[in-house]
Amino acid sequence: MREALIEGDVLVSPSVGTWRPAVALGAPLAEGARLGELIRDGRPLEVRAPAGVSGVALIVAPSGAWVAYGDALVTRGDGALAGVAAAGPAAVAGGPAGAVAVRAETDGTIYLSSEPGAPSFAAVGAKVAAHATLALVEVMKTFTPVRSAVAGTVVRVDVSTGQAVREGQVLFWLEV
Repeated sequence: MREALIEGDVLVSPSVGTWRPAVALGAPLAEGARLGELIRDGRPLEVRAPAGVSGVALIVAPSGAWVAYGDALVTRGDGALAGVAAAGPAAVAGGPAGAVAVRAETDGTIYLSSEPGAPSFAAVGAKVAAHATLALVEVMKTFTPVRSAVAGTVVRVDVSTGQAVREGQVLFWLEV
């Protein structure tokens, strides 16, 4: 079980995977409430609302959507707002205009290729598919792939092989 992260009125994904929501539009939100689950490698990872959450679900990412760390899952409000739409990856300030950020989902050491001397998974200019492996993050001899939430072109790489990365740090920028 992991708690969603809070960015303003948006509850964002704490990991990557295929999203299966457990909340409906207009549903009340409360601390510890089950928001849904992320399916990773065929296994569900339950996602719950973090401390201090209240309001109602105004926007819920669609079931079956592939989400990356930091992508919007549920937008909350006081219930007075009208109109709902499917949430998707959002652009982040500080990157190339219109580009989508790909973030680290955990602290660790990043590797841009499968082994020393091998080509990078995704160099600048590479066209990548949704769910494509862009890099590997190693934590205690366990390697976790960094995956693209969307199909696009790599326009900037903000890390280098062997660099220590922090959870939430922007690693790549994709133009969609």
